[in-house]
Amino acid sequence: MTTLRDTVDHHLNALTERLDRAAGEVPDRHRPGEGRACTDDFLVAATQHLTAVIQVVLPAAHHRLSDGRDAAREYLLSAKRLERALVVAKAKQYGQAQNVGRAWAEVWRSVRENLAAVTDLERGLVERLAEILTEAETQALGDRLAAAAPRSPTRPHPHLPHRGFAGSVVRGVWGRADRVWDELEGRVTRPLPAP
Repeated sequence: MTTLRDTVDHHLNALTERLDRAAGEVPDRHRPGEGRACTDDFLVAATQHLTAVIQVVLPAAHHRLSDGRDAAREYLLSAKRLERALVVAKAKQYGQAQNVGRAWAEVWRSVRENLAAVTDLERGLVERLAEILTEAETQALGDRLAAAAPRSPTRPHPHLPHRGFAGSVVRGVWGRADRVWDELEGRVTRPLPAP
C-alpha cells in the first residue's frame, strides 16, 4: 500500500524522466523508430496518468475540499491544455502535415510548460487532500490511482468527456480501442511503474 502522495510523486518523476529522454532524442529520418519509441513511451505514460488523476483524484477533491469544484475545474482545464500539447507531439512524431514545419524545440517547450502547470496543480490538490483525509483514505486513493493508470487510454483525447459517468464510459471504450491500435501499429506502451 502506498499513499496518494507516494503514487503521484512516483508517476510525476517517471513522466519527467521519460520527457527528458524523449526531448533529448534527435530525430533521424534514417532510423525513425528509435526516437518514436521514446516519444511514445512518454505520451502513453502522460496520457494514462492524466486520465487516472481525473478519474480518482478529482472526484475526491471535488467532494472533500471546500473549493473542490473550482479546484477540479482548474486542474481539468490545465490537463486539457497538456493533452492538446501531447496531441501536437504525437502528430509531429508521426508526420502529420500540419505539424511538419513546427520545430521539435517548440513542441517540447509547450509540453514542458503544460506539464509543469499540471504538476503544480496536482501536487497542490494532493497536499490539500492529505491534510483532511485519513491515512487509510490516502492509501486507498493511491492504490486506486496506481490501478487506474494502466487501464486508461494510451493516446490523448482532449475533446472527449473527462468526468462523470459519460467520461468514465467513453474513456474506458477509448482505452480499449487505443490498445488495439497500439498493437496494430507496434507502438511502445510501457506502463508507469508501481511505486
